[in-house]
Amino acid sequence: MPVHSTQPSPLSKRSLTRALQLALMFFLLVGLTGCATLWDRVRENERMYSVETARTQTGRGQCAKALQTLDRAQTRIDLGSYARESTVARARCYEKLGLENLAYAHRRLIDDFYTDEPMAFPDADGSSTFRVKTLPSGGFAQPPKWLQLPAPRYSPYAQRSKIVGRVVISFEIARNNQPKKIRVLEMGHPLLATWAIESIAQTKGKKKAGTPELMPGGRYVTTFLFEWRWAKEAPEEKFDS
Repeated sequence: MPVHSTQPSPLSKRSLTRALQLALMFFLLVGLTGCATLWDRVRENERMYSVETARTQTGRGQCAKALQTLDRAQTRIDLGSYARESTVARARCYEKLGLENLAYAHRRLIDDFYTDEPMAFPDADGSSTFRVKTLPSGGFAQPPKWLQLPAPRYSPYAQRSKIVGRVVISFEIARNNQPKKIRVLEMGHPLLATWAIESIAQTKGKKKAGTPELMPGGRYVTTFLFEWRWAKEAPEEKFDS
């Protein structure tokens, strides 16, 4: 009577091991995808809580707190109609706090970007870039070298939400060497526009003796680039101004 071996062949062992490895990889991938989806939901729930909190704080006149909360409430690529609502809330709060430079820039932002379609509601994929429809005649000059522009804020919330893009911004310089009439000419997201406006508003001039006076009514333009390597496949993290 022939004797049959009960031991699996080497080929069967390799096949079984390979199958177990593939199964483990599959479950690991599913688990990671599920975790990512879970964390996305958690972050969105936190953001929606911030939206309601910002509305409450703005309604109560708690503008200093509301401005901080709005940073979190706006951290989504597709803000829909909340893009305009949150920008209006910022403009009102800046006015209440006496920050006229910031208030002016955000009122202008509303007029330029949130009055007519399709600029009022960016595409959900966040790939759209919005520019003002008309530019003043005469063009723009580069800011003088003695004007020191600080780097804008860029929160971890915005980075994790993949909010990236370029903001082109213009301004004039008052007699006290401080920026005025700040205007966003191009943006991809209102939160980035706010941070660029803040940066210009905080700019300080350090003129040396003998520096020629600037022409009155001169307009200057600069660009802020918000990039993060995990949001886009960039070789390195960049933050230029």
